[in-house]
Amino acid sequence: MYRQIQAQLTNLLKNKKSSIILILGMRQVGKSTLAVNLAGDLPYIRFNFDLVTDRDEFNNQNRHDLGLFAEKYKNKIIIIDEIQKSPEATSIVKHLYDNFGLKFILTGSSEVKIRKNLGDSLVGRIHEVRLYPLSLKEITIQKGLKWDEISEFSNFEENQQNLLKVLTFGSLPNLLNIEAGDYETYLKDYTNTIISKDVLEIAGTRKSIQIFQLAKLLALQIGQLVNFNELSINTELSRVSVYKYIDIFEQMGIIVKAKPISTNEREAISKATKIYFTDLGVRNSLVDNFSSFNERLDKGQLLENAVFVGMKRADDYNNIYSNLGFFRSATDKEIDIVRKTKDTEDLYEVKVREISKKKNVKVISLQNAQKYLY
Repeated sequence: MYRQIQAQLTNLLKNKKSSIILILGMRQVGKSTLAVNLAGDLPYIRFNFDLVTDRDEFNNQNRHDLGLFAEKYKNKIIIIDEIQKSPEATSIVKHLYDNFGLKFILTGSSEVKIRKNLGDSLVGRIHEVRLYPLSLKEITIQKGLKWDEISEFSNFEENQQNLLKVLTFGSLPNLLNIEAGDYETYLKDYTNTIISKDVLEIAGTRKSIQIFQLAKLLALQIGQLVNFNELSINTELSRVSVYKYIDIFEQMGIIVKAKPISTNEREAISKATKIYFTDLGVRNSLVDNFSSFNERLDKGQLLENAVFVGMKRADDYNNIYSNLGFFRSATDKEIDIVRKTKDTEDLYEVKVREISKKKNVKVISLQNAQKYLY
């Protein structure tokens, strides 16, 4: 499967002493497939730490055994899926990398646990990337269509249909492999798994009802200012717990946060946060609404969510450091998306129909939104 980030990671692996590649992202977003594709024609060995047998095979070694292990796999790329499942593996990876120069690709769906397990042991040795659900470019190429890198829009009509599908069902890779009639069942099962199993496991709690309710309330509020006190009351969780679980959602790649940003002309007053879902199929599953885009009352929210995440994905994949957020003044005047880089400042209003009278603000509508999801 074509992924936009693959080329730069492949070039990194070609270096004699390449960094350890760590691929983060939601469950079933394509991390393992990408890891195998990165190996290309090179031999590789894969350990899946979801399996106890694989964890034991990798971890149960003394220093002498590690030498034999290194000799056995010296010309192979070592892929470890779900690295967060085994904290003790970190020191082994470090030893094999430092002393034998073995090449590693690690994947994980829990940034919380990975950061805790890695600590400072692999600082300076890791190249970290976050993998998102499919972009419109990736969907188009996967369907066998040519991509025009020069034109403002590529396969416009095809991608308008893809955009409408993404706004309702998201763009997890597995959707390309199942019938449209099975989308809802797949997404509901998927969402139940990541919220009611994965989050609970990482958080170390059994408060499944409250956490699912928190996720649902966030899904209902995409693109709006988050009221943490209100979330605390409605979920019967403490304010501290609400912050904690939202951080876990973010570090698992389920959501992204948007913070207020001052513009060149005005100072942002709001201290609040907006939240968007990395995949709209998950969001729509939480609110139990898979109606077609034209039949919905939340069109503007969905389009803003898709554009914001599309911009973030593009910046992350292209290694562009940007400050991506929103603007709100003391008088509640708002700009939906503010994107700042070292040299530029762009202001965007996201409207289903192209209507805006704000000075120096670019309008993103349903008719031009697709280019922000490439």
